[in-house]
Amino acid sequence: MVPAGRAPVLLDFPGVTHHDREAARRRSIAIRLAIAGATLLLLDLARRTFRVSRLFAPAREPAAGWQPEAYGIPSSQVEELSFETEDGELLHGWYCRTERPIGSVLYFHGNSGNLTTAAPVIPHLLDSGLNVLMFDYRGYGKSTGRPSLSGIIRDGIDAARLHETLRPAGLPSVLYGFSMGGAIAAQVLRRHSFDGLIFQSTFTTLSDIAKVAYPQLPLHLLSGSFFDTTGVVERLSLPVLFLHGSHDEVCPPWMAQTLHDLCPSANRQMLMVEGGLHKDLFEREPQQLIGTLRKFVSSIPAGEATLDVPTSPLEKLVDGSFRRLRRLCRRKKRR
Repeated sequence: MVPAGRAPVLLDFPGVTHHDREAARRRSIAIRLAIAGATLLLLDLARRTFRVSRLFAPAREPAAGWQPEAYGIPSSQVEELSFETEDGELLHGWYCRTERPIGSVLYFHGNSGNLTTAAPVIPHLLDSGLNVLMFDYRGYGKSTGRPSLSGIIRDGIDAARLHETLRPAGLPSVLYGFSMGGAIAAQVLRRHSFDGLIFQSTFTTLSDIAKVAYPQLPLHLLSGSFFDTTGVVERLSLPVLFLHGSHDEVCPPWMAQTLHDLCPSANRQMLMVEGGLHKDLFEREPQQLIGTLRKFVSSIPAGEATLDVPTSPLEKLVDGSFRRLRRLCRRKKRR
């Protein structure tokens, strides 16, 4: 042991030169850096694996067939669509039209199943006076590819651009996200404008939902900050409606209250369905929800959408670079 206040003595061994000691020191530093790098890589891999395995539960098969009639939607009101993403995936969707629309909704469904799993909500939205574009993310239903965090946000942005070409002129454009779809909607809103926003049964952050789902395990440490809905909501000024169940077993009602309280919008509203669970709000209180949706959308001025959460210059640069890279890759594939 070296006495306090004294520098350690470097012992010289026969045949060991200063160059040898310096080389050994460098090897030691290199090994430590390699171990640290490998550890960070493993942690990042674990985080990505956790997020993908726990978040996405896609199904290729429909809940009750691919015919809209199976879900109470007249086929005469449905246009079946296929559209290509910027990175070459082909997504499948339905655009459903009501007789006297007061608005047009782009609907993001949750993490499990496919659009047929969420299709039973469409008749209620049509009864509310809303046209609806519902589609499947990559890897879900008839859509090609495999789901990923960045991929489904890209899907949402491309769907938003398609929605602009489909909605009747003069009607408010409304973004609607259910559960994980709300988190996707929040991120899409950073890159595409809408007149209004609806969150149904949506969580605050991925970390929060990991704590709720796995309270005994520190899995929230692996969740990262990719789906930070709170960070978007606290900067919104467009009209926002929060729909939630008072007994939601997946996303506790305090999450909706937190998002509502953080939102600075002058037109923010919340409906807490008494006794409602995560997926049964329209089954429990269909008329109350239809009336709330109709009243909310009727209060939205059309054609005044702005980007309420501005994208930074760096994000614009990165986003543009990726788009150019994807176009280049597609050209090479075609050759």
